[in-house]
Amino acid sequence: MNFSFDQLSKPILKAIRDIGYKEPTNIQASAIPTLLSSQGDFVGQAQTGTGKTAAFCLPLLEKIDVNKKCVQAIILTPTRELANQINQQVIKFSKYLTVKSATVYGGVSYKEQISNLNSAHLIIATPGRAIDLINKRKLNLKNVEYFIIDEADEMLEMGFIEDVEYILSKLSPLAKKWMFSATMPKPIIRLMESKLKSPDLVRLKHDSLSKENIDQSVVLLPKKEFFKALRAIIFSETDMYGIIFCETREETKRLTTKIVDLGKTAVALHGDLNQAQRDTAMEQFKSRAVSILVCTDVASRGIDVSDVTHVVNIGLPRKSESYIHRIGRTGRAGKLGKAISFVTPNERNRLLNIERLTKQKIEKYRFPKPSESKKIKVINELNKMEAIRKAVTNKREKFDIDENFEEFDTKFEELSKKETLQVIYTHLFNKDFRKIDESLKTICEIKPDRDKKYHNNKINKRRRVRK
Repeated sequence: MNFSFDQLSKPILKAIRDIGYKEPTNIQASAIPTLLSSQGDFVGQAQTGTGKTAAFCLPLLEKIDVNKKCVQAIILTPTRELANQINQQVIKFSKYLTVKSATVYGGVSYKEQISNLNSAHLIIATPGRAIDLINKRKLNLKNVEYFIIDEADEMLEMGFIEDVEYILSKLSPLAKKWMFSATMPKPIIRLMESKLKSPDLVRLKHDSLSKENIDQSVVLLPKKEFFKALRAIIFSETDMYGIIFCETREETKRLTTKIVDLGKTAVALHGDLNQAQRDTAMEQFKSRAVSILVCTDVASRGIDVSDVTHVVNIGLPRKSESYIHRIGRTGRAGKLGKAISFVTPNERNRLLNIERLTKQKIEKYRFPKPSESKKIKVINELNKMEAIRKAVTNKREKFDIDENFEEFDTKFEELSKKETLQVIYTHLFNKDFRKIDESLKTICEIKPDRDKKYHNNKINKRRRVRK
């Protein structure tokens, strides 16, 4: 069936046109017509970044009856961040409707959330707080007609599957259940088979799940050399607006401090932060007040930021599926992205597992020559300055030169044009050029056979322990 957004009701169509939606993504084109026509359960497999939120929100909004003053639908998500993100999408999609939505999650006062429940048609909730409110008899499931489980595999990984099953057991037998998951591990398949009734299944072909828009590469080094290589990448890659994944919150804190010490802007997102601190960190990153977000897998759940250019893995995740979730945060909406993974020699098997899963060979990262990095940096700065150049030459009114320019002008009046440009060039670039030289020189000093020697030492150490 060929689906276009024109098949949606006029208020919803108008809202998504305001957002800028033109053509549905693969998961939207497959799921939305099925969900609009189906009266049963549904399962959709869709990778992060493929537009799955719209795939279930748009048909859900079509089905909600605004004349019924009760909670008719619940969307269950693994994290507060994702709950807020989905709610923001719902608000945009329902701009010309009178649908009311509310979020329910831990870390904030019960009072305001309970108050919002009384007028909501749609609830976006995390498992723990939802169960609390159900048990307190504040969240009434009697009229819930649609129950959506988003990021089911993340629910599994974070230990929420029993909570999901508990909420499912409290629903009316007539409630329709929709489930979305990026991957389908066995526990999720068991949940689908035991709790859903002959669901319609939309499963994108593997080539739709692959990451053609992402340049994947690996840096193979002993762990103690990771930061030296990361420093070289940070100074070599241009216009980096990226997410760096660490395994632990302590590692996240340490790495953020080191990056800031390099003169770069970075913020950490980890489990020790309260909700206000998490919101501030995300706002800083989304507004581009900082260019690098350093986080753990758990803290990153639900991050949905446009135009992320790089994803960097400091070590491979324990589960290969998590790698797909991580890199899916770049290379979106047809844009190119980069995923760079730091891997120790004894993680080669994990790397092979990921290559099998993605059906893609991950090549070694090629560190550029200092001259290449310098040239790209100069070109990028010139591109940024182009708008200013045009404003000056066209004498636009909005381009304001105040009296302080005279002091600047006087300072350079005895210099020729070339000498002036040399001063500005040195001021703009030489500091960063030195950092590029130092960083790339450090990497070159690491001997090519270092990783092999490290790996052999680990094997010999294990043998000595066995003896």
